[in-house]
Amino acid sequence: MKKIEYSFVQEAENVLHTLDASKYDDYDLPEFTKEVPVSSRKKESGDTISVEYDWKETKNESIRIKRIDFRKGEDLADLYRIAARDGADSICFKHNNNTYIIRKTVREIAQALYNAYGKIKGALESVVAYIRTVLGHEYVVAKVEGPTWAFDKRISKETVTYVDVDTLDRKYKSKLCEMVAERIAELHAANIIIGRFTLNNILLGNNDVKFTDLRKLRVSRKRSFVVDEFKSVLQYLFAIGVASREDVYCAIAYYTAQNEDSCAEWYQDKTGKKAADQLDIASRIEQDIYG
Repeated sequence: MKKIEYSFVQEAENVLHTLDASKYDDYDLPEFTKEVPVSSRKKESGDTISVEYDWKETKNESIRIKRIDFRKGEDLADLYRIAARDGADSICFKHNNNTYIIRKTVREIAQALYNAYGKIKGALESVVAYIRTVLGHEYVVAKVEGPTWAFDKRISKETVTYVDVDTLDRKYKSKLCEMVAERIAELHAANIIIGRFTLNNILLGNNDVKFTDLRKLRVSRKRSFVVDEFKSVLQYLFAIGVASREDVYCAIAYYTAQNEDSCAEWYQDKTGKKAADQLDIASRIEQDIYG
């Protein structure tokens, strides 16, 4: 597939909807307090720095960090409070001139995403830390690289700008479909499944797409399962009007070429026989998408 040029985001910016932050950033809290931790402890282990904080008892509802684990080189050693409600699901904020997205999860998932990031980082947002709050909530922390556009209003803040997919014309929707197919193929080549995909899983950069909200990310138990996810992604994009039939055909052709073994296994599972060639596989995938 041809490389997507910068003009995709640059021109799409002209039709972005500017939102009233007061409507959507309902997790925000005013920074009315100067409360700081009473003490902190820092340690290093390998490429990870951990900082633990002690706090006085308070009824403050903002996120106060009990412990943060982050990668060396990240400017997070002084992050101990976030002006958002502790327990909110998805939050975007700025710290030391960098923009971050945090999402509530459980400790095991946060640690797994943190540890796995370096192996499959090309298709995914930059997972740089995970935190535990004073109230016991766990969050995974992703760093936003440069100006970014998103379809999720909850994280449309700081350097992340909201875009309404309905404002994109057919040309840009086709490019979006193309980029998603490329990234899904890359992820599936590592036998990784993103989980329940929606437009909220997309971050648009200047000329690229990355997947965000990785809380359902997992390794596929079977290589052929990734093809079922690919089908679901295309069915979804087609249903909401992002992908045309031509886009679906092009995406399938690219995907089957990039993931030959998984597609061959999927075809044999579905039909009970080996495919004569890639055209057989592509035709069956296309049939299932519209069937």
